[in-house]
Amino acid sequence: MENKQAIEYWRTMASANPNEKTTKVNPVNDYSQIDADFILEYAGKDSDILDLASGTGLTINKFYDKVHHIDAVELFPDFSGFIKDSANITVINQDVMQFETDRKYDIISMFGIVSYFNRKESVDLYRKYSGLLKPGGKLIVKNQFGITEDVEISGFSEELQQNYFSQYRHLDKEIKILEETGYRNVEAFDIYPPECNRWENTHFYAIVAEK
Repeated sequence: MENKQAIEYWRTMASANPNEKTTKVNPVNDYSQIDADFILEYAGKDSDILDLASGTGLTINKFYDKVHHIDAVELFPDFSGFIKDSANITVINQDVMQFETDRKYDIISMFGIVSYFNRKESVDLYRKYSGLLKPGGKLIVKNQFGITEDVEISGFSEELQQNYFSQYRHLDKEIKILEETGYRNVEAFDIYPPECNRWENTHFYAIVAEK
């Protein structure tokens, strides 16, 4: 699996008259209020945040008024059009691996995106964005991770009725990747109620890592 395959799935979804919940793949997976509340455990009115693959803004729309500024990077304008029009949100329609800036951030959030990058691509992703964190800044990654082993979906999904590509790496492996790319004090948090975890072989976790 490669990120370019996942991007083609999202390109199809973006072109098919999307709504605010399209980026959740299945609307039942909308736990964005929990996500927003978790980010606010680390962010405040002075925080500058970089949110990667912001989608329709389901999460940042719930806390943008409680932080200083958010740069929201989202490849598809059909998704980012749902993001709140606010003076403290800057929307950048760009691939997250192509985005460049001289700004530094207190928090970089990657919610529901790292499973669309294989291991090698994820190493590049984490390494790239460590350079955009302020000293002591936090990277927050929320995703499904494999419980006992890596879980990869590559091809036709019966539930979605189309091709879908995703790699849910084992949680311990993901933590090791972060440590190997220079992050410190890496911790995993089980932030959702049990009923939110629909599959027996994967589980949602939020990982917080420090620059």
